[in-house]
Amino acid sequence: MSKETEYFISKNANDVIKSVQGSGFFPSLKMAQMIIESSGKDEHGKFGIGKGMAVRKANNYFGIKADKRWKGKRIALNTPKDGKPVSFFRVYPTALDSLKDHTLFLQQNARYKNHGVFAAKTPQAQAEALQKAGYSESPTYGKALMAIVKAYHLEQLDGKKSSATGTSLTPYIAIGTTALVVFGAYCYRDELKRSYQKLIT
Repeated sequence: MSKETEYFISKNANDVIKSVQGSGFFPSLKMAQMIIESSGKDEHGKFGIGKGMAVRKANNYFGIKADKRWKGKRIALNTPKDGKPVSFFRVYPTALDSLKDHTLFLQQNARYKNHGVFAAKTPQAQAEALQKAGYSESPTYGKALMAIVKAYHLEQLDGKKSSATGTSLTPYIAIGTTALVVFGAYCYRDELKRSYQKLIT
């Protein structure tokens, strides 16, 4: 695992755990989604986790757009791949606010409850439920999430409680598939944007 990835996970672990408490959502899966959806190119064109434009400009780690129901601050960003030159995105004060709103967004969408996302007993079952609920158009979305969970040993997050000072995790062990997982996150980025556009607009 790169130092950049290790830092991203360690930095956000406590907030990820906080954001799903009481919801039935597994922290390991939330972190896997955060890794995929926050990935993008920085201002210098270099790809990385947590480098997407919505993250840099709005603390928006999941690409949630600001429709008429959104009462908070919003920002216009260029989105030519979405079929329109500019789209409005929700702006959050912190990463934790983005994480919490993502959980609320899923809870308020009946399709996720109906497909058993929040009733799943394992991260694997939850990943499959997310896929069946149409979170992504990719037929291998659930597998991609679980590949990230396993590659980065994110199961260590499950069962942990948040703390005021942050969450301490056992040192991660880099494995051979990490580079493939990062590449996979890059490939899924546009699919996830299209998926969110379909759900939100």
